[in-house]
Amino acid sequence: MKDVAQIAGVSIQTVSAVINNKPEITAETRARVLAAVEQLHYQPYSVARSLRTRQTRTIALVLSNVASVAIASMASAAEAHAHTFGYSLILYNTHNNTERETSYFNAVVQQWLDGVIFIPAQGRLGRLDILEAAGIPSVAIDRVPDNYEGPAVMLDNLKAGYLAGEHLLDLGHQHMGHIGGPKEIRLARERFAGFQQALEARGAVDSSRVVVEESFSCQAGYLAMQRLLTYQPRPTAIFAANDLMAIGAMRAVLEAGLRVPQDISVVGMDDIEVAAFQSPPLTTIRQPFAQLATAGVQLLLDILAGKELTRPQVVIEPTLIIRQSTTTTT
Repeated sequence: MKDVAQIAGVSIQTVSAVINNKPEITAETRARVLAAVEQLHYQPYSVARSLRTRQTRTIALVLSNVASVAIASMASAAEAHAHTFGYSLILYNTHNNTERETSYFNAVVQQWLDGVIFIPAQGRLGRLDILEAAGIPSVAIDRVPDNYEGPAVMLDNLKAGYLAGEHLLDLGHQHMGHIGGPKEIRLARERFAGFQQALEARGAVDSSRVVVEESFSCQAGYLAMQRLLTYQPRPTAIFAANDLMAIGAMRAVLEAGLRVPQDISVVGMDDIEVAAFQSPPLTTIRQPFAQLATAGVQLLLDILAGKELTRPQVVIEPTLIIRQSTTTTT
């Protein structure tokens, strides 16, 4: 495609737009591009089929970190749903790097893929203009960027935080802490905001403590909990922004000679498989990963089919899962 663009004197995005028969291309530009295609005999299978049907039956899944248990679960569900409808799925792992994300969006255009499902790197709105210029639709899932109004599927993270705070308040806790995820990520801020709303509704917000970490990892939760244990009065309950952070926090509590939940109750977020096998099993807010990813793929397929979207942004409900890591305050 790069050679076609060079001979025709246009951008790669313009070549893609011509191949996909987009109406905004002038007749003169279209003729130059098609002449360059013919000159180079540039007719691989995917291109030839695109010329006939304007579809490759392939979509991209651009992920922030496929090593994450949560994101890996979503990737598996997305692939399965796409396969059911006759679509192949290509996975791109950005490692939370925005430059890498941009390069993958360019790759999507160069390969004439039909659409993109993405979890943005760093939670910011990436170079979607690259896809838009090529007429390639996209759907954000899970980590929806700030100020993004396009098609998306996300958890109600405000409600998730509220459920955690409400549960701990119902158990009688007043001195609580929150271990938050990276503040530049919208869902991390929303989970904290929901937690604060629950505390404010009961007049307990002044007695809460917050530690924000740079990653959603066990190590981050462990270090944050060590800091929270130095505060006076010491928190009797903790809400962590994900289960890995909660598991790290539980380890720090045990190493300090304290017990979960007798001394400190712990609530996580996500309900990954390992949460139920902790000692004690972790109380958490369930995020239905398979449902979220499947809904995202279906939304993209509906766009590709030309259907009118009644809900371009789908919000999934969280569920409180009560296990043995929380109890009433003494």
